[in-house]
Parts: sequence; C-alpha cells; structure tokens
Amino acid sequence: MFWFLYIFVGLGFSYLVSMSSKKYCLIIFCLSLVILLTPAQIEVGSAVYAPALFSFVFNVFLEQDFSLRVLRPISLSLPICFLSLWLFSIVRKKFFLSQDYPD
Repeated sequence: MFWFLYIFVGLGFSYLVSMSSKKYCLIIFCLSLVILLTPAQIEVGSAVYAPALFSFVFNVFLEQDFSLRVLRPISLSLPICFLSLWLFSIVRKKFFLSQDYPD
C-alpha cells in the first residue's frame, strides 16, 4: 500500500514540476520520476526497499553514514532514462512530422 501511494504522489509531483517548462516538459518529468521512484535496499542483506534518494538523505543526516551505496540504483537508472529519451526523440523526429514537434 505504501509503494502504491508513493508512486501516485511521485507521478503527481513530477507532473507539477514538469509543467514549469513547456519546452523540456518530458525530460523534466522523466528525470524527476526516475530520481523519486528508484528503489534501494535499506540494508545489505534485507529484502526491504525504500526510495533511494530519501534513504540517502536519512543516512547522511540522521545516521551519519556517508555511504553512496544507496545511490547506486539511481546511477544506473539515470543513464537508462537519458538513453530512452534520446531514442524517443530520434524516433519522433524520424517518423512524425517535424512541424508537430518543435525542438
């Protein structure tokens, strides 16, 4: 139930943030969604997951643990997001009218 609610709120927040720029709306939406929704293991041996960004902030400020281990999933997800956006833009320019989708 927690993850369902968190994903719903994350989608809404990403949408609101992306509406700040009309030109880069899709890029901002995807990047903020990846940053907010990427899960990370809380402990090494456990199967409990939490959002990576908030786990990192919790570890740094409350536990005084400066490990970047919880940010590894984001470092893997961001290049995949950039690659997907790049491929999407290539397909869009190749197969659709360029006058409908200005750069």
